[in-house]
Amino acid sequence: MKNSKNIPNHVAIIMDGNGTWSKIKKLQRKDGHKKGVETAKKIISYSLEKKIKNVTLFALSNENLTRSKLELKNLFDIFFYSFTNEKNFLTENKIKINFIGDIEKLPKKLKNNILILESETEKNKKLNLFIALNYGGKQDIRQAVQNSINKNQKKNNFENFLYSKNLPEVDLLIRTGGFKRLSNFILWQISYAELYFTDILWPNFNKKSYFKAIEWYQGIDRKFGKS
Repeated sequence: MKNSKNIPNHVAIIMDGNGTWSKIKKLQRKDGHKKGVETAKKIISYSLEKKIKNVTLFALSNENLTRSKLELKNLFDIFFYSFTNEKNFLTENKIKINFIGDIEKLPKKLKNNILILESETEKNKKLNLFIALNYGGKQDIRQAVQNSINKNQKKNNFENFLYSKNLPEVDLLIRTGGFKRLSNFILWQISYAELYFTDILWPNFNKKSYFKAIEWYQGIDRKFGKS
């Protein structure tokens, strides 16, 4: 990539296409999810290479909880073991990890693993990695407003109750898999995000694909509503 300037501060990614990839390969859906986790790790490494400071990955939405019990079990197992196995990767690369969403509804062992990871990486400062897990943008705003009311807070302080309160504004939102929609993803922070859609399935999204998206972003004259 020739242009090293105007690197996005915050890249958010809707990682879509694992199921389609596994179907094309005549594999089980869990194989697509496993491959998707491998891709996520590579994209995080590429983000470090480009000195991007914040990355948010949409791993599981509120709506995804309506999937079959078997697929959810496979997903939770994949999350658990990947989070466990990547502790060294996070530490060595000084990555701070935070999870946003209603983790109380997740399996106990997964929730405990999440809390441990957040605690063990809280002092890392090279990259902030946010994982949206059991998350929905509308649900996030709704629960924040309700909690602020319950605690007699002023309405303009409701942002402090968001699951996503620590997220900076998104500069570049990438969605893989061919669909052109936001799917209820961190709605509060994407008001001025540049939206990049690609037909590439998430397991096939590689370094060249990622850098192409960043290069596209770098060519935009962002005016934020100003002339």
